[in-house]
Amino acid sequence: MTGEVEQLCAALDGLRAGVLKKSAGLSEADARRSTVDSGTNIAGLIQHLTFVESLWFEEIVAGRKATRGKRSMQVDPTVSLKDLRADYRAACQTSNEIVAAIGDADAPVTRNGKSHDLRWAILAVIGETSRHAGHADIIREQIDGTTGR
Repeated sequence: MTGEVEQLCAALDGLRAGVLKKSAGLSEADARRSTVDSGTNIAGLIQHLTFVESLWFEEIVAGRKATRGKRSMQVDPTVSLKDLRADYRAACQTSNEIVAAIGDADAPVTRNGKSHDLRWAILAVIGETSRHAGHADIIREQIDGTTGR
């Protein structure tokens, strides 16, 4: 991988770790607890971010079908937080493998008929993950007062 791709991936990995940290130690009830009118909750954020990883890296970058997560933040009550976290980690690992195999920030990526590059795809996931990591941070603080990275 080029230095640029390594730096982008390191930034993304840091955000991913923050999301996982915000969900660590939560009960099933608290993981699904919403403290905002929209209904957003930490379990739903993880499910959605799993989908984001799969969509962007498996489907858009690698040209395969997205296989993990759901766009929706409504989590099936039979799916545990432990399973959501494991699926997110697996999706992130797959994403990292796809990016490492390509390795070049200038490698072409096409979405909706428009040409972009790998850098653009990684930055899109950084943006989405950072936004939702902030949501998780606020929700976790409202649930039990836990703050910080």
